[in-house]
Amino acid sequence: MALAEELGAGVIDLNGRMNFPNRHPLNVTGGDALASADVVLALDVGDLYRALHRLDRVTHEKQRRTPQGCVIVDLGLSELRSSKWSEDLGQFQPVDLSIVADTSLAIPALRELLRGRVRPEVAAERRARNAEAHRTIAERWAKQAREDWDASPMTAARLASEIWEAIRGEDYVLTAATLEDWALRLWDMERPDRHPGRSFGTATQIGTSLGVGLAYRGTGKLVVDVQPDGDLLFDAAALWTAAHHRIPMLVVMYNNRAYYNDWEHQIRIAEHRGTPVENAYIGMDLMDPDPDFAMLARSFGWYAEGPITDPNAVRPALERALREVKAGRPALLDTIVRKREGKRYR
Repeated sequence: MALAEELGAGVIDLNGRMNFPNRHPLNVTGGDALASADVVLALDVGDLYRALHRLDRVTHEKQRRTPQGCVIVDLGLSELRSSKWSEDLGQFQPVDLSIVADTSLAIPALRELLRGRVRPEVAAERRARNAEAHRTIAERWAKQAREDWDASPMTAARLASEIWEAIRGEDYVLTAATLEDWALRLWDMERPDRHPGRSFGTATQIGTSLGVGLAYRGTGKLVVDVQPDGDLLFDAAALWTAAHHRIPMLVVMYNNRAYYNDWEHQIRIAEHRGTPVENAYIGMDLMDPDPDFAMLARSFGWYAEGPITDPNAVRPALERALREVKAGRPALLDTIVRKREGKRYR
């Protein structure tokens, strides 16, 4: 924060961990700041090429996000991660300056080196420009969050809004998933302990959430897990672990009744190949029968409600579940959320 404020520079948070307050006026995540950047300073970015390029997931065409001549400076320890495994890093990103350093030591040192070298009026102009971009992004997200507000099943933005209204007065931590980033857009995340970072993919979310819950057990911090349905099916026995070891946590299901990460992939492939898109659901949906996550959780000793399809029923259910969590018991709400396109491909 101090470095950004010294320069008046905009900050884009890739959310690999909680790096920068989402309400800070220099946070321009979600905008197009890279399109006009003259210098990009990357801090602890493992896959810089991906961050600086757009990928068309159908044609695999890659486009630069930065203009020609933009100076790229990479600061961190990513070069020490390279090994023989090709999966470790993405495509190689040429940079103008590579600095191998621990950012916790390098950032304060860099700030001292830059102090007094930036004209105050230049930094002030940058701050004002980036603050305006921040306001524009926040207003756009607030407007988008209200779209299809009363839809049933509810939108991810509506669910994120309802959870936030229920927990905003609590000392909370969001464990991993972010409801398609709506939690990052709508909640106040001002400290690093609000979010350890994005989930790692299928079958890791519930394990990560249990670890966070165990770390904060007995502290009074509210542990919130926005839990994808497919992820939980890979390790449903983790629910027993939380109940057995008395790990209080609030689990709100992000249940779109599908292995939707792969469903989306099937849609793209069908569109690319000209095959029937309406067949993309095959082997991907979780219906007929619909898994009853509330019943599953209760069988392991949890407090649970659901399935909840009416968005107006979410807040009262959250309040009941919070009372159980504060009493030391894990609680799960099975909330049904519509898929991103808002329709089924069947």
